[in-house]
Amino acid sequence: MHKYKFTVFTATYNREHLLENVYNGLKKQTFNDFEWLIVDDGSTDNTKKLVDRFVSENKMDINYIYKENGGKHTAINIGVENSNGELFFIVDSDDGVLENSLEIVNNEWDLQKDKKGLSGVVGLCVLKDGQIVGDNMPDDKKIYNFTDLYFKFNIDGDKSLVFATDVLKKYRFPEVEGVKFLPESVVWHEISKKYDMVCVNKPLRVVEYLDDGLTKNILSKNALKGRAWEFLYLINQKTYPINRYPYMWIKNYINLARYSLLSGTSRFRDIDRLFDRYMYVMLFPLGYYKYAKQRKLIDK
Repeated sequence: MHKYKFTVFTATYNREHLLENVYNGLKKQTFNDFEWLIVDDGSTDNTKKLVDRFVSENKMDINYIYKENGGKHTAINIGVENSNGELFFIVDSDDGVLENSLEIVNNEWDLQKDKKGLSGVVGLCVLKDGQIVGDNMPDDKKIYNFTDLYFKFNIDGDKSLVFATDVLKKYRFPEVEGVKFLPESVVWHEISKKYDMVCVNKPLRVVEYLDDGLTKNILSKNALKGRAWEFLYLINQKTYPINRYPYMWIKNYINLARYSLLSGTSRFRDIDRLFDRYMYVMLFPLGYYKYAKQRKLIDK
């Protein structure tokens, strides 16, 4: 049994100046059966002092965990391990939540009588001005495969994801020494091989793409190493079967070459299967072409 209906999870790193926005949004929730789990990924500012103040106000149950800096994906691993909620809602430190976000998810989840093949609920993101990020999801039915949304129906833009914690516990993010950035999608798409999601065309998160955020620093050396490892993982896990996502299947090899070159690393020996090594070599020229076009944009 779970102690709460929700674990609202926030990974943070030197975001003392932003956390209060998340806190204020959670205080206004119309559904209150949740804990706020904060995993501090090695902050050197006054994050802990701020969280101590939140705790002292006794407005909600808050669990604060400090760890050495290792990247958001490693913080998610810690968060899932320490979650006491049935549902795991990732809200970044630079995000906001709407007053009825948890209520919407709770209602949609409880409407599903058979949850055996479901991994959670996916909703929309909005900017501060209320503009929807990317596309709405298809509304002809409620249940969709998350990977299909992007690569079959060509839905664009960030989405709000709330996972069943028991499902997430089966899918740990790989942790590689020296890699402090790994896109969350590597696990979300892996989960989609066995599970579908409940789709709701309602906003659940308010997002802001800050200059020091992960989205705008995707070309940093640290991020590039993670992108190379991302595509290696997708190849080794056979995340995109050729018969279902042929374009993405091919793109994995090209991007592995591209990001390996951009990050100055080599992942060829880490490719598990001989056939995949052959495909990597065959598609390497296209990867080099992509690398040559992009290398001038890399942060010096």
